[in-house]
Amino acid sequence: MKHVRPALLGAAGAALLVLTTTACGGFGPADKEEVCTGFDELNTQFVQGNGVMGNPLFRKTEEMADLADRYEGTPDLSKDAEGLHKVADADSMTGADLAENTTRIAELCDRPVGFGTGFGF
Repeated sequence: MKHVRPALLGAAGAALLVLTTTACGGFGPADKEEVCTGFDELNTQFVQGNGVMGNPLFRKTEEMADLADRYEGTPDLSKDAEGLHKVADADSMTGADLAENTTRIAELCDRPVGFGTGFGF
């Protein structure tokens, strides 16, 4: 039986931690730039659709909800976050679902609801 070197195990563990942290999103408060980037990415994903595998639109919606949860500034995004969590956990979603649950996010980012996608129009 071969012995694995402790340094190799440590490096592998560190790499796994970095990948997990990156894949799971940030921690701590989100700033306006992060929220608005997430909103733009959600708009883009809506235009691209949900795809066949992995439910990327639902995943992006959950990521947007998490960003809204972590935002501590004005306007208060907690209502949008709560609604987006529900939409992400549903069996289906429409553009109206996203538009109704991103009104405060759109206000923060100085964009019309559904900017660039047509969702909500």
